Amino acid sequence: MKKKEEMSLFGHLDELRKRLTVIVVATLAVSAFLFTKADMVMDYFLAINPGMELVFITPSELLVVYVQLSLIMALIVCAPINIYEVWAFVEKGLYKKEKIYILLTLIFGTIFFVAGVAFCYFMVLPTTLKFFMRIAIEDISSMISIKSYVSFINTMLLCFGAVFEMPVLVFLLSKLEILKPQFLKANRGLFIIAIFILAAVITPPDVVSQLMLAVPMIMLFQLSTFVCVVVDKTNRKKHSDDETYDDVSEKSAAAAD
Repeated sequence: MKKKEEMSLFGHLDELRKRLTVIVVATLAVSAFLFTKADMVMDYFLAINPGMELVFITPSELLVVYVQLSLIMALIVCAPINIYEVWAFVEKGLYKKEKIYILLTLIFGTIFFVAGVAFCYFMVLPTTLKFFMRIAIEDISSMISIKSYVSFINTMLLCFGAVFEMPVLVFLLSKLEILKPQFLKANRGLFIIAIFILAAVITPPDVVSQLMLAVPMIMLFQLSTFVCVVVDKTNRKKHSDDETYDDVSEKSAAAAD
């Protein structure tokens, strides 16, 4: 019996190794192909440039930027494959309802992440970059490295995409009965203060960027609270139905005796 359990464990580890190999190989292969297309993504980054003079200050800097962009694009393109491989490994140990919850989390998580990235690209980044250009000193010419420029944009896009995952995370925690709406409502003021602090840490040190992140975060917090309330009502109704079913079963068993 012990040997069987050990073989089962080794089987899981072997499957995990194979699926991680597929993820790594697929990502690297697609990244190598997309390296030749990295200039297309660079065009989108440069499209929001309000007139900054970009330079590369080391011989390999532009190459490093293109490699980073190709890896990011590969992760995006390979996301369906990577998600499937992770899902195929995890779903065997899940119940049917747990599978549904995780699938919903993945679907809406992707939607909210894309929404956060789009909001940052079309609304926040142009405003932030123009603000930086306005506070520039005339006697000092700006020569920003392409690496710092692309890193700044990637960081902002990632942060906004992650922040927009708040309702999805709250849904999952509420469904697992880890988070309750009473907690969110009772600490609403503290959460708002934490949001402004987080916005100040994530964004550049200017009020415009901080507000453009803090305001959507507050709106997402309100949406998350509503989601938590709805899920909590569903959980309580389910528990009530289960208790009613158990009572009926016990009475039926007693009557049979």
